[in-house]
Parts: sequence; structure tokens; C-alpha cells
Amino acid sequence: MFQDLDATLRAALTDPAAPAAVHAAEISFDAPDRDFTPTQGTLDLFLHEVVENRTLRETAPFLSRVGDQPGDGYRSVPPPLRVDCTYLATAWSARTGGEKTAEEHTLLGLTLLWLARFPTIDDRFCQGSMQRPAQPYPLALTVAQTREHPGAGEFWSALGVAPRPAFSVTVTVALQPVDDVTEYPAVREIRPVGVQKTQETN
Repeated sequence: MFQDLDATLRAALTDPAAPAAVHAAEISFDAPDRDFTPTQGTLDLFLHEVVENRTLRETAPFLSRVGDQPGDGYRSVPPPLRVDCTYLATAWSARTGGEKTAEEHTLLGLTLLWLARFPTIDDRFCQGSMQRPAQPYPLALTVAQTREHPGAGEFWSALGVAPRPAFSVTVTVALQPVDDVTEYPAVREIRPVGVQKTQETN
């Protein structure tokens, strides 16, 4: 599932309509640690947090028609789990000195502006399990919405690098953790409560 989300974000960033510096950059999903040494302008999206979006939690099952005919019945499936997948976006340059900083800041800023135009990820970018009908909802996309927490310094220290300019990219996806499908026959007749069907007599 996560590889399909990676591929979806890659498709959005390499779209020809994106700013030239963005769609020409190398796209990586590796941890930006001391061993991460790209040899060209690179945008790195590091998936570092996956949490349930409790605000979007649902309890009612999903009902759908089994077939195309009125008498085909219905299928009931549990509601999906809505999950926020948060990436840390950083830009990297192989240049030195001021040119390095300029390239990284330019790439990071253009990427932020490009992704900010999509409140949901366009269907044309969606790959694999990120496509419909596997995803019953559009993929909500938010950028630069999480603030650095008190442990941010420890995060960068654990990676073995100095803190870098970065922003968050969060995509909300739907997951179906259980394969519990129940089928019901179509409704044939509706009678008021307490009214019994009587047999006609000659």
C-alpha cells in the first residue's frame, strides 16, 4: 500500500505541468540520514508517521448492490480505516556554498507551492491501490500543517545530520483491515408492523 502512495506522489511531482525544477528533480523516499548523499538536485519525501484520523472514523457499514438487477440483493462491508500518512519533505543539492542553499530553498519552495494547489490528489496521479474503487474517498492532501514538536532536535540527531528546512506532506488514505462481507437478499415486500398477510378464501 505505501509503495502505491509513494508512486502516486512521484506521479504528482513529475507531472509536466509542475514547475521545471520540481519535475526535473530526483524523487527519493529514503531516510534523510548521514548516508543520504544525492548527486543531483533531489526532493526527499520520508514517510515518518502513520496514524488513524479519528475525526473521520465511521461506524456504519457500507452497503452496495450485488448486481445490476433490482432483485440481486445487497452487500455490506465494514467501514474503512482512515489513516493519515505524513511525509517529511526536504530538498537536497550536490552543489556547495551559497549555490547549494539557493538550489535547496528554490526546490523546496516550488514543491510546497505545487502541492498546495491540490486539496485532494487528482485521479490521474493515483497508482495501484490508491485508485478507485480501492479508495472510496478522494485522497485528501495537506502540506505544511504540522509544527515541529519538542523532539524534533532528537529526530535530526538520530539521523546523524543537522536540522534542515522541511515541511510536512500528509495524505489521508482508506484501508480495509478486515475482509468481512455480508450479502443480503433484495427486499421483496414491506408490510406494516403487526399486520399479517392473510390468505384469500373463495
